[in-house]
Amino acid sequence: MKKISLFTFALLANLCVLAQSDILDARTNFSIGQEVTVSGIVTNDGSLGSVRYIQDESAGIAIYPGQNWDGFTEPMPGDEITVTGLITEFNGLLEVGPDLSVVSINSSGNELPEPLVITPSQMNESVEGQLVRIDAAVFAAGGQIIQGNSTYNFTSSGEDGVAYFRTSNALVGEVLTSCEANITGVASQFSFDGFGGYQLLLRNSDDFEALQNICISSTIDQDNITTTSFDISWTTDAAGDSFVEFGTTPELGDEVYISDLTTDHVVTLDNLEPGTIYYVQVSSNLNGETTTSNILPFATVSLSSGEILAYFTGSVDTSVATDEEAISLGFDMNDTIAAYITRAQHTLDIAVYNINNDLIENAINTAYNNGVQIRYIAEGSTANIGVSDFNDNIPVLYREDNEGSGMHNKFLIADAEYTDLAYVLTGSTNWTEANLTTDYNNLVVIQDESLAKAYTIEFNEMWGSEGALPDALNSKFGPEKSINTPRKFIIGGSPVELIFSPTDGTTNAIRDAVLETDYDLHFALLAFTRDEIAEAMLEVNSIFVNMNGIMEQANNQGSEFEPLNAGNIPVYSHEGIANTIHHKYCIIDHSQPASDPMVITGSHNWSSTAENINDENTLIIHDARLANLFYQEYKKRLDEVTVNIDEVSAGIDMKVYPNPAQNVLNLQLNELAQENMLISLTDLSGKVVGQWNMNSNFLQIETAAFSRGMYILSIQSTMGIKSAKIQLQ
Repeated sequence: MKKISLFTFALLANLCVLAQSDILDARTNFSIGQEVTVSGIVTNDGSLGSVRYIQDESAGIAIYPGQNWDGFTEPMPGDEITVTGLITEFNGLLEVGPDLSVVSINSSGNELPEPLVITPSQMNESVEGQLVRIDAAVFAAGGQIIQGNSTYNFTSSGEDGVAYFRTSNALVGEVLTSCEANITGVASQFSFDGFGGYQLLLRNSDDFEALQNICISSTIDQDNITTTSFDISWTTDAAGDSFVEFGTTPELGDEVYISDLTTDHVVTLDNLEPGTIYYVQVSSNLNGETTTSNILPFATVSLSSGEILAYFTGSVDTSVATDEEAISLGFDMNDTIAAYITRAQHTLDIAVYNINNDLIENAINTAYNNGVQIRYIAEGSTANIGVSDFNDNIPVLYREDNEGSGMHNKFLIADAEYTDLAYVLTGSTNWTEANLTTDYNNLVVIQDESLAKAYTIEFNEMWGSEGALPDALNSKFGPEKSINTPRKFIIGGSPVELIFSPTDGTTNAIRDAVLETDYDLHFALLAFTRDEIAEAMLEVNSIFVNMNGIMEQANNQGSEFEPLNAGNIPVYSHEGIANTIHHKYCIIDHSQPASDPMVITGSHNWSSTAENINDENTLIIHDARLANLFYQEYKKRLDEVTVNIDEVSAGIDMKVYPNPAQNVLNLQLNELAQENMLISLTDLSGKVVGQWNMNSNFLQIETAAFSRGMYILSIQSTMGIKSAKIQLQ
């Protein structure tokens, strides 16, 4: 017999240690960074992104190839595959990849593993990566439209669980069932610290097994809103009767019944009180089986003035005013906020991310000394140094979980229970020196009792009580909050929508508003990373729509800056320019008063953190006057970041921004580039300091190496030469 050297024996022994018998062995006996080979049945398709989950008789695990399956045949459900790669971990989820050396499909068309029946509390590391089923689940947001990259809470067996839907999921855009249902999906995990965060990934409509013969199949909608009545409508997937219970508290008390069998239900609630929030629950019955909605709040029109005012920190361009000139407060934004604070007579609820302004702090103390009840909520991860200057008797509650930006609101509610005194102050402005003075921000003040009461519900949920003192044990922030505020209002004759994050589907609401664009759309945003909104813009963009925007964080990871520019929507970077654009607004159809002009504004950045983690508020105000006021602000910001280079003959239509430029200069061609267009930068002595060929519709020039001063930028094409003055800072 051939002798085996000690070295060879040791090598074979080591290989034996590293060889794994099944997925469970790979999960439990191998460390991050070690190579494994695993085999199993694929249980999902691209609805969960590029990740594939595989499962054998022992366990399941995620296979991550990177952004796509380049170089391999993309596995599909029912394929048995063998994969070799390194074990990694992404936000708590154990994966093989993205460094995959082998992906082989051994067979196809296999039956998927039978889901393991569990309760929500059993969704943990022991079942991660496996198909599981949770019985008799009820979603808190049942009846809402499912939106991508969002989580939805459900209950089953008295326990709470979370389901997550990627943007790529086929269920996005569908109505989340309000029926009790058995739900099937892959047990997964998303947690920044690697602990908890277990969530169910449903794949398609087959993963919902309704346990009733009749289900509500739409959102519960409110229409024809007046001071004393409104209509409630819903649809069911089978014909049933219509029953509505309602009242001024969640205990309800009153009811309306219509015996006619239908799938399209409309019930009018009348003899109501103005400026009042009513709680409503609808149900439909078929042959003794009933489907019932969650209890939802709706508001009547108030008898308040409905006055809506807008203020801006930056300068405005009143040359585009159609009637009323926009108000630029400059360095006096703090004075205006302080004036509204001291105007309160009875109650003052304030939820502001950060404060460090003496004038506003003194106003809060003055209001307290005047006998006003004050409650204050702040974010615990920011300095909030101004809070220390409050009267010691003013109660303050902090959100302290350090998730995302946390309590990112900037709103104030005054005298909510008083028709003529109630007002809400909101917008993008933190109460800090930079935000109040040099940064570009907006402030909106609305005198309306119904809206003030709706904001108070949100405040009370974070506060943990309706009383003067907070209840930290009952306080709810972020995803723990519920959907418990009215959505629709009529204020001063204008429809207004109120959406709170992260529970109410803010991204979907913004997306729906964008899809209503007919003539023009303009936005000024600190951050924009949500694909759904960008895709909606690209969908409605055409030669008949004037669409453009300004972004502060144009180069952040996931930014929509390049995708929008590539889709012929000019977006101008504000990076490197003094005075941060801290706005979060969008203006739609301002130029056509008959086409439902609207303004979207509030504290919500167009980001996933704002959508899924932060406490935020957003208003969509359908009002031509307000749209024009915001457009006056936008026009001034646009002029600051662009230089128009007019057409030469039939040739060049280009914008150059920002101007002045600090580190980069962007050239945006609003048509297909001509071959070998020559871009030249010349100083005022006539010396050419830089030249570039432009063969696409976008060119970015690094300017940090050039001296400060004025330059001439020239564009040369077959149609001639056009020049513009550029200032480098």
